[in-house]
Amino acid sequence: MTRVSAMAWLSSAAWIAAAGSNAVAANAPHRFGAYASIQINVDSDGNNIVGDAANEPALAINPLDPTNLVAAWRQFDSVASSFRQAGWAYSADGGASWHFSGAITPGEGRSNPTLDVDAFGHFYFQSLHFDPTYTFVQDIQVIKSLDGGRGWEAPVHAHGEGGDKAQLAVDRSGGPGDGHVYLNWRDCLDGKCFSRSLDRAASFEAPIELPENPTFGTMRVGGDGTLYMAGRLEYPYFDEENMDRNLHKHIFVKSTNAGDANQKPTFEVREIDMGGLAPLFLFRQNPNQYGPVGDVQMAVNSAIGARQGELYVLATVDPSGPDNLDVNFIRSSDGGETWSAPIRVNDDTPAANHWNWFGMMGVAPNGRIDAVWYDTRDSNSYRVSQLYYSYSWDGGSTWSKNQAVSQSFDTTIASPHGSLKIGDATTLVSRADGASVAYTATYNGEQDVYYLKVFPDCNANGWSDVADVAERRVGDTNTNHIPDVCETITVAGDLDGDRDVDQADVNFVIAKRNRRVVDADPADIDRNGAVNVLDARKLALSCTRPRCALE
Repeated sequence: MTRVSAMAWLSSAAWIAAAGSNAVAANAPHRFGAYASIQINVDSDGNNIVGDAANEPALAINPLDPTNLVAAWRQFDSVASSFRQAGWAYSADGGASWHFSGAITPGEGRSNPTLDVDAFGHFYFQSLHFDPTYTFVQDIQVIKSLDGGRGWEAPVHAHGEGGDKAQLAVDRSGGPGDGHVYLNWRDCLDGKCFSRSLDRAASFEAPIELPENPTFGTMRVGGDGTLYMAGRLEYPYFDEENMDRNLHKHIFVKSTNAGDANQKPTFEVREIDMGGLAPLFLFRQNPNQYGPVGDVQMAVNSAIGARQGELYVLATVDPSGPDNLDVNFIRSSDGGETWSAPIRVNDDTPAANHWNWFGMMGVAPNGRIDAVWYDTRDSNSYRVSQLYYSYSWDGGSTWSKNQAVSQSFDTTIASPHGSLKIGDATTLVSRADGASVAYTATYNGEQDVYYLKVFPDCNANGWSDVADVAERRVGDTNTNHIPDVCETITVAGDLDGDRDVDQADVNFVIAKRNRRVVDADPADIDRNGAVNVLDARKLALSCTRPRCALE
């Protein structure tokens, strides 16, 4: 197949001009506490490119090399133009720096990008593809990278004219369907909105119908190869006069035989209660003006243990009461047959000026659920949002205190010509120690795409709790992933009451050595009636920090 070089974009004079004469001083990360947002759409020197626009970022991580990340987005050469291409970049250092390689197919109009990756670390990019006159959507195409996002194969036609908001999922289950690629989209001119590839995107089957099509949603493949989708059930037509008719119900769809190459996929559809309806376009003073409020998020827990196979859905909803938008969550433990009551993830006080939107969700390999969203609680203005983060270690029954993880930015400025929005979606991918987020912000006074790594940090030491426990900076006596210092628990060997075992506790024993114990003394570790060096040695073996180091 013909390959598109990672540097092919240099043939475009527009890209050369953007990277040269329009460059400004090198970007420093936009920091907020322990969290750093790193701009992705930069030139070869890491400089911002003035006058362009970028939004709707997608993100995927190589399962064989977690330092290899790929991002793709809608790239506008000029904010004054509505013409957008498929911008892309890759990182070889875990997101610390990015190689912005221009348009995947320079000069061709593309929109609504999504990314996924297979078990071999091959990346798959999907987008709407416009006709040469940029008049209509000519088809949906999938493009594959075999070298970590440095270059791309020739585009593969997946669906004919029409389509919008296509979603992509790749099977990494290791089962019969491993490597299958699934596509679903809205605005089906022929009523057929689903297709699959059985040969790792070399070709796609003819599209088929879904009983009810979940739009503005996401797809995921479970560990057993079952395909899951969640989205909204749209009315056939948008009602400009009766805005309430544009509030949609949420639906869940699954196929247990999509991975069987010998069967036509069949689907089960259920309506799900998210605790509020899904607004499509708000058309009033709101954070995304003429854009949607975010995709419905579908996730599957693959962690070994009691919660393996649990299904999770997170969505931005219009709830009852004063809140404009909330981020709500539900869980199923029986394959989607039944669902929990909705749980409100954002913990701000309901208020008319609070917008919690663009909700993103992922599940880490260790079972932690991560959620990030745009939030206006601190500005009390629909114009100004910042990213907030929360996580759950118990299948979404409880969530951590919400944590701001980015600087604030105005989401209503610098829209590319004719769009009046900051895009349609953002992306989160969970990892063991945290979550990787690709999002759009206006820190430079223009729409740019950023990479942000968030992580659970209950003791606010600037390190992931997962790394703290693994590297023995803190203890986790009850093995619930939460550091002992963040819980009200009793830690064996903690003699000074700070919920860890370190040199201070050993010193406590040494200070009492060679003494007889009259009553039960906590320093008598071996309970033999005397405190001596043997107690100190035994306690040292229980230290929760390397070499019993003090905090």
